[in-house]
Amino acid sequence: MNEGRLKNSLRNVLGALINKATAIIFPFIIRTIILYYLGTEYAGLSSLFTSVLQILSLSELGIGSAIVFSMYKPIAEGNNAEINALLKLYRKFYCIIGMVILLVGITLIPLIPRLINGTYPHDINLYALYLIYLSNTVISYFLFAYKASILNAFQRSDIESNLTTLINTGMYILQIITLIIFKNYYIYIIWLPIATIFINVIRSFIVNKQYPKIHCAGEVSQEVKQGIFKRVGALIGHQLSGTINCSLDNIVVSAFLGLKVVAQYGNYYYVVSALSGVMQVTFNALTASIGNSLIKESKEKNLSDFYDLQYINNWIVGWMCITMLCIYQDFMKLWAGDNLLLTFDIVILFVIYFYSWQIRRTVLTYKNACGMWWADKVKPYASVVTNLILNFSLVQVCGIYGVMLSTIVCYVFIEAPWETHALFKEYFKQGTEKYWKSQLMYILLIIALMIVTFGTCECIKINGILSVLVKGVICAILPNVLWILCTFKSNRFKRVQIVVKKIVKRTNN
Repeated sequence: MNEGRLKNSLRNVLGALINKATAIIFPFIIRTIILYYLGTEYAGLSSLFTSVLQILSLSELGIGSAIVFSMYKPIAEGNNAEINALLKLYRKFYCIIGMVILLVGITLIPLIPRLINGTYPHDINLYALYLIYLSNTVISYFLFAYKASILNAFQRSDIESNLTTLINTGMYILQIITLIIFKNYYIYIIWLPIATIFINVIRSFIVNKQYPKIHCAGEVSQEVKQGIFKRVGALIGHQLSGTINCSLDNIVVSAFLGLKVVAQYGNYYYVVSALSGVMQVTFNALTASIGNSLIKESKEKNLSDFYDLQYINNWIVGWMCITMLCIYQDFMKLWAGDNLLLTFDIVILFVIYFYSWQIRRTVLTYKNACGMWWADKVKPYASVVTNLILNFSLVQVCGIYGVMLSTIVCYVFIEAPWETHALFKEYFKQGTEKYWKSQLMYILLIIALMIVTFGTCECIKINGILSVLVKGVICAILPNVLWILCTFKSNRFKRVQIVVKKIVKRTNN
């Protein structure tokens, strides 16, 4: 990776991680306040409406990803005219999408009560609350959300991250004050659309100042449009699969098991979602740099970088899984109390769920950077249909177990093998045997480290916050030391070590 891409990647990852840390810590505090001040049903409502609006956001159809990908080449060539035309097209698409989400969202209003099995807070008007969430979703489309594509395509997503961090921190503080003083869910939630407006207006100002030559003007050629529409056609399924696999569970649990179970499941899922968010923003920040490398570097260089990233991803995700297994229950007992605990076998399922979800990020990041959404266009539909059938069938037989197993089956047996085959066949032009062999070795190593670390933590016979702290220290040190001892002679470790030295040198300078 050359110095320019390394600098941009580091800057983007740092900004994204700070933003994600803010988006994890403050909502955690807010969810805790809701649980203790308002009750579990309010926490369940929050999870439910968030999932419903994520499903509605499918209308975006991946147009943003297709547009950003189309900008890589004109940016590398300094072709501002084509960038301007793409931005104008993006603005037009977003206005249409915003209107579609608004209209579909309004038509769904009569169905909202049917998504809840059992009771909900008596002082809540479900329709009014839903409309606040809906307005927060559509506002960006009618303002300046399309300008975020400029920051992403120019490898400056750190600007977006820093802006979001600043505005959202202010919003979170106001929400916390509102909950503690007024204990009113409506006043708490109204800050969401207000913050969204501020982010969009300030982003527009920054982009205009940072890139004065970039503005909506001109027309995209028919050839470029066809390329965009082809990518969007492929991305529809991928957006559908990704959103449904992540959002359907809360809706199914609410409809069949009730808001209290949604709150229980949501508490555990919050940890998975937070860790997933860290991985997502990190890899998203790398995508533009990888896209630049795919254009300028040889396939051999990119393949070597791919395996380096696979090594790092397995290390980080494996460590997260080990830590989850060891301290999940202690943390939940300390945070939410014994009455909201799920059984330990559910914890094991969450660990498997998280690993099978996150380990795909290396392949997905390279596929996205390649714009290779057409190569496995059938995969997401097969995954969605399978997930829907299994979800609605198994939830009635084995409850939460069925909901989680449905998604795990889709990730392991449909998504991962299909998308990996597509990347290696279409871009690297080789088979996947080497990849799966190395992946199997990583899985076996992670399981071994998990057994050793979990066994060590089980020897700790203390409770409460001290148990979480001590086990946390063990998980921070033991599996990472063992990973290094097991892999330090490999070429992957040596190559990663070189990159780390460059990062440290740049930081010191």
